[in-house]
Amino acid sequence: MNLYLIEALNREGKKERKIVEIDVEEEIFRFLEFSGLIPLKIKKVPSFYRYLNIKKYLYRIKKQEIIETLENLHIVVKSGIPVTNGLIDIAEDTENPALKEMLTDIAYRLQMGYTLSRAFEHYQDAFSPVVVSLIKIGEETGSLDKTLKDASEHLKRIEDIKSKTKQALIYPTFAFVSVFGAMIFWLVYVLPKIIEAFKDFNVKLPAMTIFIMYVSDFTRKYIVLIIFLALISFFLIAVFRKKSEKFRYETDRILLKLPVFGIITTNFNYAFFAEYIRLMLVSGVPLYQALNIMESSVKNMVFKTAIKNTREKIERGKSFSDALKEEGIFSPVIVRMISIGEQAGRLDEQLNYISNYYYNKVDYLSQNIAKMIEPIVIGIVGGFMLIIMLGLVGPIYDLIAEVSKM
Repeated sequence: MNLYLIEALNREGKKERKIVEIDVEEEIFRFLEFSGLIPLKIKKVPSFYRYLNIKKYLYRIKKQEIIETLENLHIVVKSGIPVTNGLIDIAEDTENPALKEMLTDIAYRLQMGYTLSRAFEHYQDAFSPVVVSLIKIGEETGSLDKTLKDASEHLKRIEDIKSKTKQALIYPTFAFVSVFGAMIFWLVYVLPKIIEAFKDFNVKLPAMTIFIMYVSDFTRKYIVLIIFLALISFFLIAVFRKKSEKFRYETDRILLKLPVFGIITTNFNYAFFAEYIRLMLVSGVPLYQALNIMESSVKNMVFKTAIKNTREKIERGKSFSDALKEEGIFSPVIVRMISIGEQAGRLDEQLNYISNYYYNKVDYLSQNIAKMIEPIVIGIVGGFMLIIMLGLVGPIYDLIAEVSKM
């Protein structure tokens, strides 16, 4: 694929600059004619120029737009309208310039003789590998309308699971940030004033109070440095997670063990795993290939590694359930149900049960998360206030006694 930077006039007579990826140089003018553009300047550019496509960043294509596009394509195919014409019509109706450009390019590639799945492969990041695989299967089996519908429903389901997971994570994040913010406020602003009063009256301070004074004084003096180091730490963690798969694996493993957050993330990955594999099997994709495709879609490195290992064990002759069991991160419920599904020849049904079970679990967590974390928040706040009270009650009593003598 070669990249070209093109300056051209559109149908409204306005100047446009766009980066186009073309196989053969001779195809550029056909593409421009297809897009209704009059070329002013054409220049071949290095491959890194694809990252300078401003529309890609200014106008992000949302998953909801992808879902609507697939649903519309399903109607187009079912009604017998040529897919190229359907894509152009969908592109005309969209308000997102990035989506419009993507659909126009796909339509052009179809006109050049590409299959729909091959044209979609170019935008796999937007559509996801599973959608591209489903479209390819639909083309091969003559059931493209069905696979497009399945793809849109799959993305809807996954987006719904993600939405429920985010909803479940928002409250605990807010609660813990608020609690620690309140604790910092006490250490930096409230306690120094109380401790200053003790010093003024020469009150004898116990060891607990001295410890609190030290923590408060340290926090007040170095609060800016603490915040700076925290930000630097988050930045370095983000960088190392991108650069090192081993580091990313270890941090993902720690996240899965965290209270509340780990439970929500684990249940999300269980639901995602079952829904993904179920859809691929129903569509006719072999299990080995389904796991191979899924590997690129999973974000959590622990689950990604487990899926890769499972695929390799299946290749060596192990059953699906035994391979999952050996990984140790899948719950006994999942392993047992998959084992039954394998023996009964109804693996897709069992995966559907698993997907629904964990989807409902994530939904329940999102609705009842406040009750779950309440004991943890109360424990943290209670423990902090207990230390404060133990450190301050004695000196306050002595301070009152000193004042009463005056």
